[in-house]
Amino acid sequence: MQHDLMNMFATPLYRANLGRQFTDEELKFFRVALADCVESISNFSTRDKNVLNNPALQGLRDTLQQHLDEYFKTIYNTANKVSLKITQSWLTLSRQGESHHAHTHPNSVASGVLYINLAENDGISFHRNEDNLWHELLPAEENYFNAKRYFINTAVGDILLFPSHVRHGVREVSDPIERVSLSFNSFFEGELGNKEFATAVKISLS
Repeated sequence: MQHDLMNMFATPLYRANLGRQFTDEELKFFRVALADCVESISNFSTRDKNVLNNPALQGLRDTLQQHLDEYFKTIYNTANKVSLKITQSWLTLSRQGESHHAHTHPNSVASGVLYINLAENDGISFHRNEDNLWHELLPAEENYFNAKRYFINTAVGDILLFPSHVRHGVREVSDPIERVSLSFNSFFEGELGNKEFATAVKISLS
């Protein structure tokens, strides 16, 4: 039977690569920062939740902000004088047998991950929001429309950007490695809304 099947209101997942090796200064910072970790639910994160503010990571911050700018331009394409700016940032450490529970990032518009060290068959899982799902059907074969989870395989240096409200997590690390990633959040800075309809607001993060 001939028909068209289209996707509406797509959920964007931006993927790029750093395009270079990490510098000695950056690797040294990672080691020092990871020595001061705090326990999370099933892995660890750095006590410092603003790692990209460190001068040793200024080059990384500039690059990640450029990718965030491209994401914002492509996805939002707004006429408002507004941008997305990196807010908090931290390193995450997961060892063999550890994982990262499924979660979202409140108070953030888009979140990002930069992969520093991971196994060959590693990545991130995104989960469908099933809060409003009123039925249960077991798929004979998963496709774009019925899948409850998507696994994205990643490599060292990969950068992912995605809406912060999308649930995501990391499966249990099975290899004898230290899995390290740098995550960050973002928020609007500038002018939002429309003065004519009394929705205008100005936000400054500085």
